Amino acid sequence: MSHAAHPAVYCCLVPYAWIRFFHIASAIGFAGIHGASIVVLYVIRNERDRGRIESILGFSAKTVTAMYLTLVTVVGTGLWLGFEVTIFLRRPWYWLSLALLVVTSLLMWFVAKPFAERIRAACDIRPSGVPRVSDEELAMILRSRRVHVIAAIGVIGLGAVLYLMVFRPNF
Repeated sequence: MSHAAHPAVYCCLVPYAWIRFFHIASAIGFAGIHGASIVVLYVIRNERDRGRIESILGFSAKTVTAMYLTLVTVVGTGLWLGFEVTIFLRRPWYWLSLALLVVTSLLMWFVAKPFAERIRAACDIRPSGVPRVSDEELAMILRSRRVHVIAAIGVIGLGAVLYLMVFRPNF
């Protein structure tokens, strides 16, 4: 039997199809897992109970390992696909999408991480039982526009990468 007669069987035997499958699946996983962290930042905006805020942030922190694993899988399978289909290596969209992913990740690291640390520090309670930061200051931190900046970085960055991957523009 020829592979042309059975495209479904052919698809499953070709490594490229599996690499592409894992690339797309890990990208979906990354967006879902990391999207939970963005949702957390919006959920705590109206929260004032410090223990609850720390608990919600703790949930977000538990997703970090899975987020990095999916990110590494996205990059690894993307590079593998580039070398598998060598014509991609000569296309600007391929390298631009990789650069955008790196820039987006760095922006998130330098904007989102310090913001989350600032919220955690603002929730700290002194040994005397008095909060380190007033309730008003905590509310101001939580209502900061930084949340919108963080969400915009993620949505615009990943949206731009998705655009490049789907439309593959020739510049």
